[in-house]
Amino acid sequence: RCHVWEWQHEAKPALRRLFYTSPGRGMLWPFMPQEPDLMTSASNSIPILYHYPMSPFSEKIRATMGVLNAEWRSVTVPAFPPRSDLSPFIDGYRRIPVLQVGAQFYCDSQLAYDALVERTSELRVLSPEDEHFRQWAESDVFFAVLSAQKPSTVMRFLIRELGVRGFLYFVRDRARMMRVSALNVLSTADSSNLIERYVAALSERLVDQAFLSGLSPRYLDVCCYHPLWMAERVNSKACLHWPEPVRAWTNRMKALGHGSKLSASDGDIEAAIRSDEVDMTDWSLAPGWRLGEAVVVSPLDYGLDPSWGQLTSLCDQRIVIRRRAPSGASIYLHFPRNGFSVTRR
Repeated sequence: RCHVWEWQHEAKPALRRLFYTSPGRGMLWPFMPQEPDLMTSASNSIPILYHYPMSPFSEKIRATMGVLNAEWRSVTVPAFPPRSDLSPFIDGYRRIPVLQVGAQFYCDSQLAYDALVERTSELRVLSPEDEHFRQWAESDVFFAVLSAQKPSTVMRFLIRELGVRGFLYFVRDRARMMRVSALNVLSTADSSNLIERYVAALSERLVDQAFLSGLSPRYLDVCCYHPLWMAERVNSKACLHWPEPVRAWTNRMKALGHGSKLSASDGDIEAAIRSDEVDMTDWSLAPGWRLGEAVVVSPLDYGLDPSWGQLTSLCDQRIVIRRRAPSGASIYLHFPRNGFSVTRR
């Protein structure tokens, strides 16, 4: 088992009680937003999220902030590299979002979620059936969302989000990324059929409950929500064909909001890094690896750009490497072990 130190939260703001109507039943479903645990040190107590508006996996973490009613700081980055606000910290890794907590940079939405809810572990637990459903939502369904749309619809959406010049850069960047990816892209017809099956499966789960996890949203909800959030953002009429339980559920997820967001300054970022007193005593290394040796970490499926650093922890769950921030302070990048390679430099 890998023990990786993460920031712990401590203060408790007041809670709000929200009520939601059960689809077709007229009942009120009470939902108590989670109490966000804040850090003991004021200078690094607030998570910092590097994201961009149309990123679905960023929406997953923003929705998590809403579920937790959390206060967080925002760094908006471009939809494609280079990202001058982020690359000096994480090197070549290109996927978004990245969550910074103190000197820890979580380079994966699942690790980011775990860092945010560490003291509320029941929000993370999934049954084997739910884990299979989550993987389906965040892999096949996620990549089918854009493929299911007409090219003209996607083009209008991207121009609206990025402008004409940004659209051209985005298309060129993604084409280059996909040429070296290990993904199989479905046809428009197959993608549409997949989305229909996904929505039908969601509807079955939501007939008698407000959220996929029951009375309140948990990890499965934010994972399954963001692909449909993207589908509706690309084509506002997409939801008109969804069953009522699914439309009601997406509306509940939207109603949770994104917590309390403030912009992060360079000073906020640096203060968070420098005030993080990292305890490495519980970190572990797999046999055959040495603490501090130079390694390269990269995804195995898409967005293969690597990051390098000094190996700090390696186990079945995650990889942690140490790098230097531009200021010279130590920072630690967390990657999942599954789906990533780690090689000696």
